[in-house]
Amino acid sequence: MTLRQPRFVALAAMLAAALALGGCASNDLDTDTTTTATATTSGPVVVAIGDSIMKGHGLSPAQAWPALLAQTNAWSLDNLACDGAGFVKAGDADDCGGDFSGLVAEAVAAKPSLVLISGSSNDLGISNSQLQEQTIQVVTALQAALPTTTIVGISTVWNDTAAPDQMDDINEQVRQAVKGVGGVYLDIGQPLAGHRSWLQSDDVHPTVKGQRELAKAIAGAVRSAKLKL
Repeated sequence: MTLRQPRFVALAAMLAAALALGGCASNDLDTDTTTTATATTSGPVVVAIGDSIMKGHGLSPAQAWPALLAQTNAWSLDNLACDGAGFVKAGDADDCGGDFSGLVAEAVAAKPSLVLISGSSNDLGISNSQLQEQTIQVVTALQAALPTTTIVGISTVWNDTAAPDQMDDINEQVRQAVKGVGGVYLDIGQPLAGHRSWLQSDDVHPTVKGQRELAKAIAGAVRSAKLKL
């Protein structure tokens, strides 16, 4: 399935403002590590599906990278990211209580123009065949229910150490699934690598600074994708 031009232009328009995050030294993401972001309630609807890193575990929701991008881009954000969840791994019982497939109905109900979905380290140790099948299933279900919505896959975030080998497999599964439905895949590398101070005491979840760096890395990936207005 190819990405139709109207959807491509809409995606570019919605993400273009994020480019400033990666290239403007005076941006508030660079100058203040305590300021939070508040998403608009009137802009394009964007849904985020991911794990506790995307959710902003240990911080306020407004300090997570999706909220930072939402503020910059005037998005109306619905962040469905769930502690402990992955494409196969079930999230915490007091949060979503299931894997990413359980978030599809809620994502569809939001009627988004854009869905951001990321792989998760929570799925490490799951067989690649099972992961691939479930990843395709989730992404395909989103596209089938939201045929005019652009799905953007984002590579999996790791901590300050070298990422496990299986992370490459998880990322490739997300890339193939998203590209298979005409979506866009963003490889953001590992922005937290070598920066222990950007992580909370658990050495897993980013600090406010770490979340800001993730937001800037995603903006840089948008630029590298050469999305044009």
